[in-house]
Amino acid sequence: MKIHNLSRRRFLQGSAAVGASGLLLGCSNSLPRKTVTSGATAPTGEMHEWLFIGTDNTIIMTNPQTEMGQGVNTSLPQLLAEELDADWQTLQVRQAPLDSKFNSTMMAQMTGGSLAVQNYYHTLRAIGAGARQMILKAAAAQLGTNVSQLSTRNAQVIYQQQSYPYGQFADAAASLPVPDMEQLTYKKPSNYTLIGKPLPHRDTLDRITGKAQFGIDVQVPNLLNAAIIHAPVFGTRPIQWNEQAALAVKGVKKVIPMEHALMVVAEKYWQAKKAINLLQARFSAYDSDLPGLNSEEIEQAYEAALNDEGRAKIDAAHIIDVEYKVPFLAHATMEPMNATAWVQADRVDLWIPSQSQTIAASHTKAITGFDDQQIHIHNTLMGGGFGRRGEGDFVAEAVIASMVMQQPVKVIWSREEDIQHDMYRPAVISRFQVGLDTHFKPVAWHNQLVSSSVLRRLIPTFTPDFLDWVATPLTYMMGDMIVTDGATRSAYLADDKQPQTTALIVDTNVPVGPWRSVSFSSNCFFTESVIDEAALLAQQDPYQYRSNLMQQTPREKAVLDAVAQYANWGETPAGQFQGIAVAFAFQSYTAMVVDIGLVDHIITIHKVTCAVDCGKVINPNGARAQLEGGINFALSAAMFGEITIADGHVVQGNFHDYPQLRLAQSPVIEVFLVPSGDQPTGLGEVGVPPLAPALCNALAAAGQPRIRSLPLSNHGYQLA
Repeated sequence: MKIHNLSRRRFLQGSAAVGASGLLLGCSNSLPRKTVTSGATAPTGEMHEWLFIGTDNTIIMTNPQTEMGQGVNTSLPQLLAEELDADWQTLQVRQAPLDSKFNSTMMAQMTGGSLAVQNYYHTLRAIGAGARQMILKAAAAQLGTNVSQLSTRNAQVIYQQQSYPYGQFADAAASLPVPDMEQLTYKKPSNYTLIGKPLPHRDTLDRITGKAQFGIDVQVPNLLNAAIIHAPVFGTRPIQWNEQAALAVKGVKKVIPMEHALMVVAEKYWQAKKAINLLQARFSAYDSDLPGLNSEEIEQAYEAALNDEGRAKIDAAHIIDVEYKVPFLAHATMEPMNATAWVQADRVDLWIPSQSQTIAASHTKAITGFDDQQIHIHNTLMGGGFGRRGEGDFVAEAVIASMVMQQPVKVIWSREEDIQHDMYRPAVISRFQVGLDTHFKPVAWHNQLVSSSVLRRLIPTFTPDFLDWVATPLTYMMGDMIVTDGATRSAYLADDKQPQTTALIVDTNVPVGPWRSVSFSSNCFFTESVIDEAALLAQQDPYQYRSNLMQQTPREKAVLDAVAQYANWGETPAGQFQGIAVAFAFQSYTAMVVDIGLVDHIITIHKVTCAVDCGKVINPNGARAQLEGGINFALSAAMFGEITIADGHVVQGNFHDYPQLRLAQSPVIEVFLVPSGDQPTGLGEVGVPPLAPALCNALAAAGQPRIRSLPLSNHGYQLA
């Protein structure tokens, strides 16, 4: 992945203040467009610039990324506030409105890919440093001194032991030319007071006290509420329903038929939910040519594709020829999908827990015909995202409902609708032929994997409608790099012996999409299990075997060696067993050791030890929380996670048959941040990939048969 830096020249631009109200700064991102910056009146609603310093010393930062529990409302402000020398306690943070100037390197206004800090590390520091430099120049002029005689602290200019608030100089600063990037002066790391500090999340207190507003909490005047039932079989449509029974329920206003669903709108949500259950809806028959009638049919289609491709021919002293499988997985966010829309004659307001303003706007424009200037997105907190909230389906439903009802409508999916109408992590089957020399060193690595295409479904989201047709031929020509993430590179192989990976795309009737850590979650399970098989075949210690092969990847080797040391590798008490795994994902290096006990197929996880090199760490508290959350998320999937298809629809519907890890089952987790001077890399997803292989490798160390398919519950294992 290429990290795009800001333009080296005139990344900021300034103009005179309007109305003598303060300093308002904007900046360009990595995309080639004109920078817009102005001194203007204090923002009262949406703020389309990145930083405002008011004459009353109000400081407001616009956060280009949406908060979904990963801590960007803390880590990103830390970057700007550090270089600005702002007062952390009074700094205000607002979510960015719909505006392409806040686009990430994904060429969309989107939060995902563990890119938040990576994308904005330089941007936000530069904005803070530039604003501070302008304030100092304005202060020096007013105080009749030189900038060299001034210092700053907590949004105050310090001169001769006197403190002057930034706001006193904000108007004058707004009239100054904004410095070129080459002229910016940054703090020395030794002087940091915010970057690298373990600050608590800014919104923790609001979450604890119930003040925090999630999408499901939104209340606006004249709000109606809606429940929805989607066609159980993907792609089918409603053909018959008892509308009168639904309308007879107190508070019910209307039944709205949609292409693949029925919606009931009422005064209260539970009135709508009660009416939904009375519709007795019937839907059209399954008529897709794609496999998807049941899980067995999909697996057979996968196996047929693999057999048609055939295995690689390998000439080596030892050959490993194995097949691994993982199932479809749902996101199962704690807060189910929901959205609130208010479509008026000339504008639409959306209150949504969304990972992508761009995608939400795209769906809204297609329905209403409005342009970006007429779409106002108010992003709320989210009860989990994991990639699911980068979709726009739930937003579109609220927009349609509001257009029909001509007043605000909040649509809430039930838990069953949420699990049975997801954009699932694809099921994958992966075959390996790995050749080992006489010393059991891998010298040939061939992998044929088969999956549905995530990229093929996403391409139309980012292209004009008239180019939708390119999705299929494009992925046939270039493959699907999303499906192969984590499968095409190995730290265990020489540069000229890197994996030969063939991705076979078999589309099914089951919709697929990004899931936390995307294909790294499956490919790391495959590859780290196979390398463990090689170590055991060589009768070598799995950690030492890996470490000996990692001579060309020092950062990867460093986290492997670190986690082995921190986990006291090889020194477990009697009856405990260890498994190890390593991942390079989202530009970060992660290694994990899982310590287990095993009695009658009941697994006790005594501890999970994790070491990560994610470059410069902005907030150690947030970093550890992300890794701990990823580990628990991955443990749920490894132990219980499986979406199955029968009669064309998803079997699972709630936490009784799609269980999640319980609090008492969560293991002791120790996270160690390996020092690195490099720029920040990904964190939000990197705790997921190594967990499943490390756990299964621990079971192999305990003398159990090698696990080559997930979840573990299908093999009779339970979690203590």
